[in-house]
Amino acid sequence: MIRQLTLDEVELYIKDDTVRPHLSAEFRTSQNRQVWGLFEDQYTTQDQPSTAPLAVTCIAYAHGAPENESELDLFSLTDGIGTIDPPAHDPETRYANGWETLEQAMESCSEIQDTVLTLYDNGTIINTLGEPMEFDSEGNLAPKRRPFMIQAEQNVVVYYTIWSYDPGAGARLLRELGEWVWNNRKEVWYWVTLSPLTEMAERFHLSNGAELFAKYPENQTFEYTKQFMDYDARMNELQGITNDNPQLLAED
Repeated sequence: MIRQLTLDEVELYIKDDTVRPHLSAEFRTSQNRQVWGLFEDQYTTQDQPSTAPLAVTCIAYAHGAPENESELDLFSLTDGIGTIDPPAHDPETRYANGWETLEQAMESCSEIQDTVLTLYDNGTIINTLGEPMEFDSEGNLAPKRRPFMIQAEQNVVVYYTIWSYDPGAGARLLRELGEWVWNNRKEVWYWVTLSPLTEMAERFHLSNGAELFAKYPENQTFEYTKQFMDYDARMNELQGITNDNPQLLAED
């Protein structure tokens, strides 16, 4: 079974978080953020089921898919201001501009950023972070707009760390919590992660059916929406709501 953890429980278990151990228990349980655990069923065949979790995950209900911890903080706020500063970067280095040709821009960016830009036959340019690049009429070569639009409501659930005490428990917690969100948070339309840039994270999420959504300087994002959401069912539910409340249609 799964259940939401209390603040005292979170303080007890976050020492085992190897991905984001610096995030406090207060951060993980405040605003629109929660911590969930997977536990042995009370009807287990063992005489005394363990009261400790088999796996733990931290989630946030957010306005979009965050690229870093600062956006995770901002997107999940219900009030107040963020507490995590955004990562610093030099705009003139990352977004150097003023080239006459695309070839000059790609060569210069590769030298400045010590990275490789790949130009595909269809004209798409991808950097080593997996970001699509755009060369505009003013000679600017920069990443395109973020691939995930910021939403008006917090309809994105973000798994931003997960750890397991028992083999397979992490994957099971991820699935069961996804189903719980589907059944209990009708506003949610997207399931994503904020994962570290490690092969272990990539193997874990891809093996559980997720799709790589984007890579950023500090993190990578995987999407589980197809795993947890039945789009047709959700649309039918929404249609039923508007049919029962004609005023909703008139307000659109």
